[in-house]
Parts: sequence; structure tokens; C-alpha cells
Amino acid sequence: MINEFSMNPSVTRQLKVIKSLQSRSEGTVQSLYAQAVLEYSLYYFKKEFLYQQIDEVLLNRNEERFNELVVEYNQLIESHRDGKTVSEDGFELHLHFD
Repeated sequence: MINEFSMNPSVTRQLKVIKSLQSRSEGTVQSLYAQAVLEYSLYYFKKEFLYQQIDEVLLNRNEERFNELVVEYNQLIESHRDGKTVSEDGFELHLHFD
């Protein structure tokens, strides 16, 4: 899964920013990296999970559940449209989601 993220140019760019921070402690870098990996992992896991659930309810022709899942999927996408900022010890890292 991490290889998947490192292939994404936006994620790779963000991770390079972490490595290039001046006046940083190893703990700060590790914390920012961990937060970034966690945020990306949760987002992409949830997105894929919802996508699979939508496919399943389409096969079962469950319109009510389909509508619920589409709302949840759209809320997830919208909540990450402008990205998310993680911070540690005064350093901030803005994460982009596609």
C-alpha cells in the first residue's frame, strides 16, 4: 500500500518536503511522516471500501443503500477536496488528495 502512495507524484512531493525541512528534529520528521501516511491510508482505504460497497449494492439492485453510500462517498471526497494540513512542532505539511 505504501508503494502505491509513493508512486503518486503529489505524495512523493509532500514526502520530499518533510525530508528537506530545516531545523527539524528526527522526531518531528517521523511524526509528520507518520501523520501523512495515516491520513493517506485512511482516505484511500475508505474511498476504495465505499467504491466496492457501491459496486456490490448495484449488483444487488439495492437503491436505498446505493443512495446512502453515494452520499457518504461524496462527503469523503468533498471533505478532502482542499487537502488537509498536518502539523508538528510548528511545522505544517499540506496533503493533497485526488
